[in-house]
Amino acid sequence: MISVLLRILVVEDDQALLAVLCDMLGSLGYCAVGVSCAEDALEQLRSASFHVLLSDINLPGMSGLELAATAVAMAPGISVVFSSGYGYLLTDKLQFEFQLLHKPYHLQELARVLRASIKHLSNAAQ
Repeated sequence: MISVLLRILVVEDDQALLAVLCDMLGSLGYCAVGVSCAEDALEQLRSASFHVLLSDINLPGMSGLELAATAVAMAPGISVVFSSGYGYLLTDKLQFEFQLLHKPYHLQELARVLRASIKHLSNAAQ
């Protein structure tokens, strides 16, 4: 089991949703760092380590899909969670494991997906 505080990089271009999501993650006991675009997320990934990338798929500039592929290449152990209203249409050809949260979602769904991510991280560490 992971004994350190789970660090989650949250990427969401809707500022209000980004703030709410980071608050939700904090209420679940996670350390959330929020950014509004993929380019800022890449800067965060270069300067700090994260256990989970939680990203919207439809972002301005680089998409969440492109971001996740780059993040996995940079940090092979990172767990990926996509948040989208229609992401299942776009994720069928990805070459890495991920979880998908369908918008809108509730705190319980977010917690469930993060538990699955933690399990994935624990299995990868063994």
